[in-house]
This record gives sequence, C-alpha cells and structure tokens, in this order.
Amino acid sequence: MLCAIVISMASVAYADWTPPAKPDPVQIFKEAKSDAAEGRYPDALAKHVWFHQNALKHNSGLYGVRLSFALSAWAELGASYPAALAKLKNIRDEDASIIRSGKGSREAFHDFESINQTLKEDGKTKDLFVWLDSNNRTMAKEVFDLAQPALVKAKEYQICGSYIDPDSSFQQIVKTYRMNKRIAQDPKFGRRIEEFGEKTFANSAATLVALLVLNERKEDANRIAAEAVKEFDDPQFKRQLDKATNGIVPPPSR
Repeated sequence: MLCAIVISMASVAYADWTPPAKPDPVQIFKEAKSDAAEGRYPDALAKHVWFHQNALKHNSGLYGVRLSFALSAWAELGASYPAALAKLKNIRDEDASIIRSGKGSREAFHDFESINQTLKEDGKTKDLFVWLDSNNRTMAKEVFDLAQPALVKAKEYQICGSYIDPDSSFQQIVKTYRMNKRIAQDPKFGRRIEEFGEKTFANSAATLVALLVLNERKEDANRIAAEAVKEFDDPQFKRQLDKATNGIVPPPSR
C-alpha cells in the first residue's frame, strides 16, 4: 500500500508538463524515454502525445521516426502505464472514425496503420481497408501501399491485385527509402535508421514484384525488379528478388 501511495504521489507531481517556448522535438522525444525509464509516467505520456501531434510542425524530417521509434517507445510506456496505452488506442480509433466519415487523409491512415503495426493489431488495418474498398475506393487507392503489409499478412492477394500500380507504388517505396537515408545522416539516428530503411525497401520492392507475378503481370514484375537493383545493389536483396519473380511473397517486415 505504501508503494502504491508513493507511485500515486509521484504521478501527481509530474502531471503538469508543458512544452517550452521553442520546443526541440528530438529533445522532447529523448526526455519522454528518460521520464518513462525513471517512472515519471504522466510526463512521459504528455511528451509522447506532444511529439506525435507536433513534431512535424517543427521538423518534417521526423516523419519516419514519429511513426516507428516514437510509437514503439510509446507502446513500451503503455506496458507499465495503462493510461498511455489507452491514449494511443484512442488516437488510433479517432483516426479510424475520421476516415470512415469521409474526412480522412493519407496521413491519418498512415497514423492508423502505424499504430496498429506497433500494437500488433494489423487485422484492424486490413478491416478498414476492406471497408474503404467497398465504400471509398478513391481513398483506398491513395492508401493501398500503406495497407498492403496488413493485406499480405492476411493473404488478401486478390484485393492487392486490384490496386497495384507498379510505377507509383515503386516510386513511393523509393521515396521512403531515400528519406530514411537522409535521416540516417544525422548522428542522432545514424546506422539504425539506415538499416531500417534498407530492410523496408528490400521487403517492399520484393513484395511488389511477387504480387505482380501472382496477378499475371510478369513483364511489370521484371521491370520493377531491374529498377530496384539499381537503387539498392545488394546480394541478399538480389536473392530475395529472385524468389519474388517466382511468385514467392516475402513475409512483411513490419
């Protein structure tokens, strides 16, 4: 009981965090992790929420970090502090409601998908995309690349085939890869982001090739495979592409 009282008092003591006049998103993210490690859970949650809602206003280059490492750290906080998990799910569910209302955006779906990925609830992403397929195909086309990993996990290869646009899909894969390479040049993130980018690119490109093959578009598959090697010339990746050109879909990397 004494321990519970101490924890409760500590929570109250750290419940009033507000951002500084000139916030540094990277520093606030670091503080959120430190606060979580030292038991200042309400402060940690406040900083995670701030980072999620405001980081891109100050640094657009944090787009990838915001939807990967930041969400992972938030979920880790949720394991010790249920209020953090509840807040994360609430934000996810609000995104879904906005999308179903017809007022959603690609960014909202990306947030929704990334949170589901972090929480290992990809079935929710698949379900929302299937709903979009029936009710808002325009948006479904816009977010297909984001929903694809969840669809692949569910072996929804046929629905994937109806949305695949080889060139635009590959351009988006390349764009994300190059963005991660730029972020990796910052010593604050470095090789970890670079490895993440390479793994994501290899998996996404091989998946695109395999899905094209399975949907009887072999010529497109071979063309995309050739372009992918030019972007990332790696022996292991080439072996992955060889399997993909035979219709073997790699397990999603996320």
